Amino acid sequence: MTTFARRALPVAVAVLLLFAFTLTPAGAVPSPTAADTLQFYGGEVRAVAQIGGNIYVGGSFTAVGNGTPSIPRSNLVAIDAASGQLVTGFDPHPDNAVNTLLVSAGGTHLYAGGVFNNVRGCSQCDRLAMLDPATGAAVASFGPRPNAAVLSLAQAGNTLFVGGTFATVSGRRRVRLAAVDATTGTVGGMALHANQAVRDLAVNPAGTTLYLAGAFTSVGGVTRYNFASVDIASRLLTAWNPNIHASGWGVALSPNGATAFMTTADGNESVCNAGHESVIAMSATGSGTPPVLWHNGGAPGCVYTSGDVNAVEATASAVYIGGHLANLCTVRNTSYTTACPGALTVRNHLAALDPATGVPLSWNPGATGVRGVLVTGALAAGLGVGGDFQRTNGVLHSGFALFPGTA
Repeated sequence: MTTFARRALPVAVAVLLLFAFTLTPAGAVPSPTAADTLQFYGGEVRAVAQIGGNIYVGGSFTAVGNGTPSIPRSNLVAIDAASGQLVTGFDPHPDNAVNTLLVSAGGTHLYAGGVFNNVRGCSQCDRLAMLDPATGAAVASFGPRPNAAVLSLAQAGNTLFVGGTFATVSGRRRVRLAAVDATTGTVGGMALHANQAVRDLAVNPAGTTLYLAGAFTSVGGVTRYNFASVDIASRLLTAWNPNIHASGWGVALSPNGATAFMTTADGNESVCNAGHESVIAMSATGSGTPPVLWHNGGAPGCVYTSGDVNAVEATASAVYIGGHLANLCTVRNTSYTTACPGALTVRNHLAALDPATGVPLSWNPGATGVRGVLVTGALAAGLGVGGDFQRTNGVLHSGFALFPGTA
């Protein structure tokens, strides 16, 4: 034991130094006061994206307006980034909810995924469509047609990765995870089936690795609890295994691709199981289960939890999280199997964390709502936030808020 302790000390110091080089300290964050923008009624905002001067907002809403639901626009609209008001020329009118949006690699198209069956008359655009960002018209030749909900999209090269609850794509067996040609929609060769929903996808900056978050316990027949990664070149599961026994909601990567930030809901085995309803930072590379860089979650009555953390976005300045969380740990915690070692601080549904420590930053607009915040997106115009909330910072911003500045 003594020999081990003497060897472990320099190793621990080396590991801490490595963390210091791979994790970027917090920088400037956007304004905590949301801009005056269009508001969303009759449902949730679940997705945001930006192309040029347009911000695209998707969800399950039925109308938009300014204080009242005065304009009947459902599920997907564009707003002008400068004025915050409706772009009337963009009118895809999908017939059901949009869960995810992704700007194509060249910025020439907008991909939309969800549970819709028709987009502007395109009947073969079931649940996944490629849209003209100016008009909202669907590209009719692109029709992968997953047979159930699409929850997340990511792109690497000319491959579009699709996650959700589906079992087939274009009639071929692709269970909750698929790869399709980003131009034609033709189904690719990857057949790594997940045994439960894939909720979120992210590709590292190098375009070499795809990261998954969801409610699964196996991918491609290999045990992986809620988070996993896939080598894009081989389309095979990697040996990276966070082994977090709490249902995954989101995954985001640091700008240098070195760190994975993972958000969770309930635990697989018990309500207060380790990693439940929190955000966890680990190395994004290597084999096996990486050490915890930091973990943040805490609530009265269940020392490991904060409320579901539905959304995560990582920038050089901050890790933005959203959900119906309330309490966060005010000091760095490098274990997710023990309680917060310090006091808790209140952040209502929305927070910004220091990327190096996981400690909440002073940025604190807050949000109301039942599910709270469902999406956070770093846009050219600022931080876009969507959900079922009515107010941020005490001001009416129904369903959507844009915090201007550099996220």
